[in-house]
Amino acid sequence: MAPASETPLAPDQEEKAATAYLETPPTPTPAADLGPKQWLQILSTFVVFFNTWGILLTFGVFQTYYEQVLIRNKSSSDIAWISTAGAFVVLSAGIVTGPLYDHAYYRVLLLSGSLLQVFGMMMISISKEYYQLFITQAICVGLGAGIAFTPSVAAAAACLTNPATRAKAMGLMACGSSIGGVVYPLMFRSIVRSVGFGWAVRSIAFVMLSLYVVSYLPLLNHQEPPPVIRRFFDTSALRDAPFMVLCIGSIFSATAYYIPFLYLPLLTKVRIPSVGSDLAFDLLAILNGSSAVGRLLAGVAAAIFGPTETTSVSLVFGSILLFCWSVVDSVAGTIVWAVFWGMVSGVLVALPGAFIPLFCPSLAVIGTRSGMYWVFI
Repeated sequence: MAPASETPLAPDQEEKAATAYLETPPTPTPAADLGPKQWLQILSTFVVFFNTWGILLTFGVFQTYYEQVLIRNKSSSDIAWISTAGAFVVLSAGIVTGPLYDHAYYRVLLLSGSLLQVFGMMMISISKEYYQLFITQAICVGLGAGIAFTPSVAAAAACLTNPATRAKAMGLMACGSSIGGVVYPLMFRSIVRSVGFGWAVRSIAFVMLSLYVVSYLPLLNHQEPPPVIRRFFDTSALRDAPFMVLCIGSIFSATAYYIPFLYLPLLTKVRIPSVGSDLAFDLLAILNGSSAVGRLLAGVAAAIFGPTETTSVSLVFGSILLFCWSVVDSVAGTIVWAVFWGMVSGVLVALPGAFIPLFCPSLAVIGTRSGMYWVFI
């Protein structure tokens, strides 16, 4: 492959060079032979899931607190724009950060994204007005998390070239978001009454920063691969029918996926007025805790039956559960429903890192295609 400093290739030559590179996959690493490099990357991606999706899954707690305490003059719909816009920024950032990862900017992306997210959390702690919360939480925290997320998952998939090993590891790494979705809501609820909103959010930010320091460990000996000589965006993906069907289907699954995480505490209090405020907050922790079990089982099932098959079964059961939610009107029923929804929906977060590589011509474009998939989400 010609070095980047040489004369740029013509478009047809560029495609041929990229194809030649893509057709030479790295040697698979057996599951039993995972080395320190692979385990450090698994740990790093686990932390990124913990801090990015963990915060996404905590939005329901912020939604309820904002509506009941901090900005009571705003409607539920207005406040929900903070959470949904933040989720959009987190996932759509991959359309840019994915190609940047493929062009060997992983180190820069992880460092800048994580620090921007922590900075945004600090700014949330001093925000009082709606527009301030929107800028700090939706834009700043969302953009920081988005810059770190897609490259980290792509890096994990790239160093786990055995499909069965990758599926199991993705289930393990995705548990980070479930644990984060338990720790952060419980942490917020436990200390907000004693130290106030500002210090509750700042405490979360300090925990995030400490964990991100651990995620930097793979960067100490990380060697950036030579960038592929090709266009910044993988336009061939738009002509790849299976990949595009996957992306379009993700729109429908994601639309349904986020509703319980945003509204479960609030809807429970409206439907069951006798429920305590603490339990309403704890429902997200229950949901996310059970999701960890679902993600671990998803990784094992995907290694046996395949990640796309496992995801399809999850979508069927998830659809049934959402219809069942409309008739749940008791505390016990809500808890049981949250447990089952957590287990089933966790698959939708755990397995994209396992099945996206199956829709790539090579791991050399995994960052770009991961970014395209997540922007549809």
